Amino acid sequence: MSIIKSNRILNSTGFRYLLSLLFIVTSLSACAALKGKQKKKKMEVQHKMTVARILPTTPEETFIEVTFSESARFYKIPKNANPTYIKLLKDAEKSGAAVMVKRAREESDVIVSVKKAP
Repeated sequence: MSIIKSNRILNSTGFRYLLSLLFIVTSLSACAALKGKQKKKKMEVQHKMTVARILPTTPEETFIEVTFSESARFYKIPKNANPTYIKLLKDAEKSGAAVMVKRAREESDVIVSVKKAP
């Protein structure tokens, strides 16, 4: 192949479009790969709440349901959670004191931790 013919291939419009398309596809795949590797921020939510009632459970259930005066939702705490969390909730139910309840996300109904309210 002579130098003149190879130069025509490099200068052709179709070849330029092909290179442009290849560049776009490569950059999009690189962006998609970076997006998947971004660190997810912890979006823990913490509220000061007053325990209204701890609902009785059966032995088959893995969660204890708790209701709070400030919310109409039913929240759950795992039965195998830290025993001090469950004790704090029961004490708060008896005394009417508020506790700090932490959940993983705003949409979640699972209680992650419980502390005494300041």
